Amino acid sequence: MFKIFIALFLIAGAVLVFFVRSESYFVEIKSLRKQVSSYNETINTAKKIRSSIDKTLLEYNGVSQENVDKIKKMVPSEDESMELVVQIDDMMRKNGLTLKAINIKDVASQNSSSDSPKNDGKIAESVFLSMNAQGSYESFRSFIKGLEKSLRLIDVVSVSINPGDQNNYSFSIESVSYWQKTGDKK
Repeated sequence: MFKIFIALFLIAGAVLVFFVRSESYFVEIKSLRKQVSSYNETINTAKKIRSSIDKTLLEYNGVSQENVDKIKKMVPSEDESMELVVQIDDMMRKNGLTLKAINIKDVASQNSSSDSPKNDGKIAESVFLSMNAQGSYESFRSFIKGLEKSLRLIDVVSVSINPGDQNNYSFSIESVSYWQKTGDKK
């Protein structure tokens, strides 16, 4: 019986020494498990982000070149003021209007200087157009419908109509067009 008591005493002592010595390891193991859990969450988040990026790239690559060309025509990548004037003149001629005058002003240069922090982050610049034309009212309506269906983005701000002689009116149109900002303009 004495042998059993000594054996139990030694086993209890071994267990006590094991837990006293390894207590600091248990704290470290808990800390490492928390770190592993944190790393696994980060990996899962990275996988979700990567999946989102892949999905967006797939959608981006799925856009046809025809649609990309339409967008570039809608908002050109550089200031094409002269092409815009020619385009408007052609539209007016096709609809029976005579372009009397057209003035173009860069809205951004009037609102603030190029050094202003307000310009930072803008991806488009505005061009103000003031046009004077002459012709019949039906011709003017056809021109406005053509302008509405045009791929080039032009916002009509105001229209003024002054009567002239028989079915001949003078039209004054103020509008804004846009172009993509590709860099600092100085």
